[in-house]
Amino acid sequence: YEELSKIDIKALLSFTDNIALMTAVILAVYFVKALVFVVPASVIYVAVGAVLPPLYAVFVNLAGIFIEVTATFLLGRFLGREAVHKLLSRSEAGQKILQKDLGSKASVLLTIRAVPAFPIDFISLFYGASDCKYLKYAALSVLGISWRVILFTILGDAAFEWFPTDKIILIVICLIPVGIVYTVIKKFVIEPRKKKNEEK
Repeated sequence: YEELSKIDIKALLSFTDNIALMTAVILAVYFVKALVFVVPASVIYVAVGAVLPPLYAVFVNLAGIFIEVTATFLLGRFLGREAVHKLLSRSEAGQKILQKDLGSKASVLLTIRAVPAFPIDFISLFYGASDCKYLKYAALSVLGISWRVILFTILGDAAFEWFPTDKIILIVICLIPVGIVYTVIKKFVIEPRKKKNEEK
């Protein structure tokens, strides 16, 4: 747990200059992340941006996200609703997901993917155990997460120069309240106004 939660992607890739081999290792890390839930996503985005050319790095990270959300979705489908709910109930983040009426509406899925407050893999497990269609889920998941993937990938080397790895994780954690505030405003201000206008 300790080694994976503090994984150094740059050091992991230092054994080769072959971009194809680097890409394979990065995608393998994303697959492992999908199954163990402890590898920090932001550190992967930034490290890949630091090692690979910018546009290619964005492509690799988005491909990695696709692999991650797919693998965890399929894991959730394999385990089934009861097992997934039991697993999620063991953590505070998982309990919050179970308490919310997420449903399978496109707008809801896109919103929770865009907001950093919701753990990527827990959400994937939840939707895998639900009746949500895979193609809809995968497309909206990658689209919703893409903005922060692109942002952190572009930061690349600059982020490592400005902040150590543990500080990058701290910054991402600090962004979580922003996501929560946005969700609350959307639910209690924007949506009620929209509903009221529709009724008129």
